[in-house]
Amino acid sequence: MKPLFVGIGNAGSAILNALLEYKEVKKVKPIVILPKSKGGEEGTVAATRTAAKSVEFAFLFAGFSDSDITAGVVELLDEQNIKTLFFGILPANRREEREEILSAYQSLENLREYANPFIIVDNQKIAHHPNYKEFYPRYNQYIASCIADILAGIHVKNSPAASELRSTLHIDEVVKALSLDDGPGYVAVSRASELTKGLSGYVFPFMRHKPLDLLTLLRVSLEKFSVADAPIGCEKSVSFLRVPDYYVRGGSVDKKLIEDFMLTYSKESHLAVSTTKRNMAAVTTLFTYKFEQLGRLRDIRGFADEEA
Repeated sequence: MKPLFVGIGNAGSAILNALLEYKEVKKVKPIVILPKSKGGEEGTVAATRTAAKSVEFAFLFAGFSDSDITAGVVELLDEQNIKTLFFGILPANRREEREEILSAYQSLENLREYANPFIIVDNQKIAHHPNYKEFYPRYNQYIASCIADILAGIHVKNSPAASELRSTLHIDEVVKALSLDDGPGYVAVSRASELTKGLSGYVFPFMRHKPLDLLTLLRVSLEKFSVADAPIGCEKSVSFLRVPDYYVRGGSVDKKLIEDFMLTYSKESHLAVSTTKRNMAAVTTLFTYKFEQLGRLRDIRGFADEEA
């Protein structure tokens, strides 16, 4: 069975379009639903209903301010018991976007019953740039690279990757690790990567990979979360490590080191390891928080209360 990818609105579609360029996505041949025209979003729920009959899990990308159509898709996936990772985009704190901020908070409240977890892509992270909207493509590419790592670490039945070199998580495990029992999990995602060979390594494949510095990768990843001012400490965490198979075969992937490191910042941690043909090591980390633990969400709620 294939995964389902649904992009809603300009923000959700932009991230999904960036993601579709990755080989990890092309390998699993997902069913993709994107609005084809200005009025095309009206058929997204119907298309999702049809696709839900033959998918293993779903990734949903949408701005929190695109609340009407998002609610219809989220409720449908919940009714069909399709495990879903929902990437929701928060608007930046700009005066000209006050209506979007109010709509985003209302959407967060309305979707609580159907969506768990929320993986948050916070545009406040790039709002300090004078012309911050020009940074959307680069930011979308960063988020897409995180999602490609996540997808590589999820067990997909039709994935051609060598299973003996992979230590994947089932989608049920991922969703559970990003969810909370007493309310939705609100998730920040972060990624760090480094070349394992110099550029000459692509010309001369026989060149050896550098020693794998897992601690540096992990530390750097904690500095680049997708939520502004996210605290370094959470309820649960999931790490998706991708390395050339050289490191797995040679026993250089110290899983205990990763797990011990993550447990210093989270009460519960999970790890998936997958291989890549690129001369690159990357780790994508997801931290699961309660609503009250994220200042950005508290600020949005406070803004909504002031406007009420």
